[in-house]
Amino acid sequence: MKGLDKKITLFMSHSPFASCGNPSSNKKIPTNEPTIRNQVPHQGRMPDTDMDPRKLKRAMASRQYSQKYRLKQLQYILQLEKEVKALQAEVAITSPRIKYVDRKNSLLRMQNGSMNERLSAFSTNLMFKEAQYEELKKERDMLKQFYVINQPQQLPDFLKIKPVDNYQLLNFNLNHTAFNPFLEPAAVGMSQIMINQNLNQTYYE
Repeated sequence: MKGLDKKITLFMSHSPFASCGNPSSNKKIPTNEPTIRNQVPHQGRMPDTDMDPRKLKRAMASRQYSQKYRLKQLQYILQLEKEVKALQAEVAITSPRIKYVDRKNSLLRMQNGSMNERLSAFSTNLMFKEAQYEELKKERDMLKQFYVINQPQQLPDFLKIKPVDNYQLLNFNLNHTAFNPFLEPAAVGMSQIMINQNLNQTYYE
């Protein structure tokens, strides 16, 4: 900003408005109106009659061009100053937002790190559970094979020993039904079926 102030003061010293504040200066810059031949300048002195009119016109045109150029530079500097002030105001507004976003970003990074740690722990636990499941599955298969190998084989019917009490009960029932003339054939058949059921129960027990 100090450099811009120096440039403004430098250009203002050469501008036509500077002579108004300095009464000691006798120089006056002509206005933007086009000059014609034999026109009296604003300084109040007569032009040199010995100078070529073309050269005089060129000199006046160059002065007007330099004056316009300086005015354009001043306008450009003022525009730059306005843009700088606008940018400074925008920076003043945006800097707190940037700080807030940075803090939020740091918090999100911390949460991301904790989530990654939890995910790694869950993956490790899952691998352990899968290995444990495979071991239990193998143990189950081994127990099934061991049970199939050591399962007791069933003996044939003719090798099984029947208890004596059942035979005695059978003989008693047969003798009782054979020599009872009052029983009907249907009753005899039912008694025979009951005897067979009793024999089957004792056999499987």
